[in-house]
Amino acid sequence: MRIFFWTCVLALCFIPCVSAQDWAQLRQTIEDNIPARLPEDLGRGVPSPVLVDACKAVVEAANRVYALTDLDDQNRRWTLQREAIARILLAYVDAPAHYARLTALSDELDQSGLRNIARLTEEHVLRIGCVLVTQTDGNAINICIQALAERMVMFAEQHPGQESSQLFDLLLREIRMMRQARYRDRRLAVVAPIFQEYFRKIHHTAKADALEPDIQRATLHGKPMLLMGVDLAGNAFDPAMLKGKVVLLQFWGTWCGPCKAEIPELIALYEKYRNDGFEIIGINTGDRGDDERRVRQFVETTLFGGKTIPWTILHEGLGERKNRMTMTKFYGIDELPVLILIGRDGKVLHLYPLPNALDALVAEATDPLAAIRATFTEEERAQYEENRRRQQEKLDQQIRETLSAPQ
Repeated sequence: MRIFFWTCVLALCFIPCVSAQDWAQLRQTIEDNIPARLPEDLGRGVPSPVLVDACKAVVEAANRVYALTDLDDQNRRWTLQREAIARILLAYVDAPAHYARLTALSDELDQSGLRNIARLTEEHVLRIGCVLVTQTDGNAINICIQALAERMVMFAEQHPGQESSQLFDLLLREIRMMRQARYRDRRLAVVAPIFQEYFRKIHHTAKADALEPDIQRATLHGKPMLLMGVDLAGNAFDPAMLKGKVVLLQFWGTWCGPCKAEIPELIALYEKYRNDGFEIIGINTGDRGDDERRVRQFVETTLFGGKTIPWTILHEGLGERKNRMTMTKFYGIDELPVLILIGRDGKVLHLYPLPNALDALVAEATDPLAAIRATFTEEERAQYEENRRRQQEKLDQQIRETLSAPQ
């Protein structure tokens, strides 16, 4: 019994000694590898391999520090500071491996009262997040863009000034630079309303109003679209002529190669479905010298497979000169070509439909039963598809039997 008692006493005395020795070694490792402050040029380029290796050593040491039983609050706070610097640097090299911990560190630093390093860490969290949320490849880290936007607003409320304003601009710029419009607008549909509400809250009306076209365009799906403009003859366009029709809008320019490349397919589509209640409206944006005379000449003389453009063309420049709001400005159309498919009820069915999918989309939209099927429950829709499949199989069988029958 005495042996057991003294063994326990010695063990209790030995643990702090070992922990203290470990702490001294780990602290030395951290001090040897990481600066006390962030480099001034951080974010402008990839950190050097030597610095990256040093940061990895600091992160490994910090993880071991937190396992020590006798670590006092002051030493823990010091370790948090150094780990934050290391994680920030590593996130610029390997964000997926370090972003989540960096975000948690920012919150932990703030709760620990380390406000200065917490602010710097949070700023870098937001900067790195701005880039990550615009990535669409399979290797991108999964970040909730709404949470990032709300976090950015919270940071701006706590630290108003130029740095916060730059973060808003950075996120919007990164999103607007995305190549695929559908991915861009999905993000703007979330971010722009959050930022607009904040700008209005601080009475920054100009910035709030500047986001309105992004919001109008990005949230169009399933909503009625405001159709307006002036045709090449100078007459105001009457949207009533499209009531009950399926409409495809093409925003285009005579200088736009991809716009002209898709016109032959649109002509074929127009001829195929026009009698089923399908219409196309072309909206020339009036950019790069596309005045009404040039556009009119293009429409009347340019042949596509031996055919000229047969649908109504609206000209945004004419609309502006008549002091009319244009669709291009109202919806923030800043790239070409843009296609928008509108259903019989006037609501947008598809933003940026791919040209090779248009035939199937228009066929579905112009089907007289499409409006009825839209009201189906999931069970009714599944039953409808099953019945249609069986009918098609029966028809295919009848065709095969007819072809195989002796003449």
